[in-house]
Amino acid sequence: MKPGLRGFFHSMEQYLTRQEPDALERLYTAHPGWDAPRSRVALYGWMVRHHVTSTLEKLYPLTRAGVDAGRWEELVRAYEASSPSRSFEMNHLGEGFPGFLADEAARRGLPDFLPALARFEWTDFAVYTSLEPVPERVERLTVNPTLAVLEHPFQLCAYVRRQGRGQPEAGQEMALLWRHPERLVTMFLAANDRSLLAVKMALEGLTPSQVSAATGVAEAGIRAAVESCVADGLVLSP
Repeated sequence: MKPGLRGFFHSMEQYLTRQEPDALERLYTAHPGWDAPRSRVALYGWMVRHHVTSTLEKLYPLTRAGVDAGRWEELVRAYEASSPSRSFEMNHLGEGFPGFLADEAARRGLPDFLPALARFEWTDFAVYTSLEPVPERVERLTVNPTLAVLEHPFQLCAYVRRQGRGQPEAGQEMALLWRHPERLVTMFLAANDRSLLAVKMALEGLTPSQVSAATGVAEAGIRAAVESCVADGLVLSP
């Protein structure tokens, strides 16, 4: 890339990611003789910022609801300035947002659960759009390859199910998120004995009879637990 063109792109990035009142004037001052209509450049800048804001709000609806409008606008602008998008796919600009919130939470006085909630919402999206192939048939009990595991000190699964009403309760939680192989939606739950047993059996190649013999639990109960997880798509069965 020619030095002049590289410099122009750098100036344009500064214009698009930093909203100082004189940003447009500084852009033109940096490139004397550039005669693009100012109204069009201003409109382009507004459109880019609008797309950034709308994309983050789509990816993080509950995180957005956790702060007031003014605070959200500050977070979006600060994140945009620190992490300008490099991908052609708009949704990817939100990937670093949970980490940004984790770094900024204490300094900005954000709710303590907000970074974990953002990580949950990003994982929800990442699981939904995962390119990990899910086999149509398996030879033995198999963990859904889209499965993602999160750990956080809040009861976020219940909080997300009630669509962000109230505040999430404190308490360590292991959240399992995966894409249902038939319904193609993200499923999630707080890990429990049933789900962890099904995953363990799939990973270690254990049969219901082996687990029953080792634990003393009725084989019928173990089969029922596994079948429930198969119906939810957490594990795949032959």
